[in-house]
Amino acid sequence: MPQDEAAGSGPPQPAPVRHRRSVPMYVGSGGIATASHYGVTIASVELLGVAPVVATMLGFTVGAVIKYWLNYSVAFRSRARHRRAVVRYVIALASLLALNTLVFALLQEGAGLHYVLAQALTTILLIPPGYVIHRQWVFR
Repeated sequence: MPQDEAAGSGPPQPAPVRHRRSVPMYVGSGGIATASHYGVTIASVELLGVAPVVATMLGFTVGAVIKYWLNYSVAFRSRARHRRAVVRYVIALASLLALNTLVFALLQEGAGLHYVLAQALTTILLIPPGYVIHRQWVFR
């Protein structure tokens, strides 16, 4: 081993990304928000006769409010000012709502899946992009 490598003068190594805590907390917070999303969606369809696509939009909105507080305070322990974080969160949610609605509609109306199964698949597909957007931009 060359002496300069032994002394630690090799290429700088990137700082490790600390996802061990934030990923499970993000998923857990998302689970709580998702439960509220599904509860509103199912109640809207089954009890109120709302169309499934509209119902999932309503459920998404309710879940989003819950998820903001859980992500801000628990998952990411953000120190960002709420004014900035809320604006970014709303922008991120608008994008995620559009994706949620599109994917859900393709699965539920296009592929003919039951609305609960379509929503479950949609939720799973949106976890990775949601995590990246929230960690790297919204609550940074």
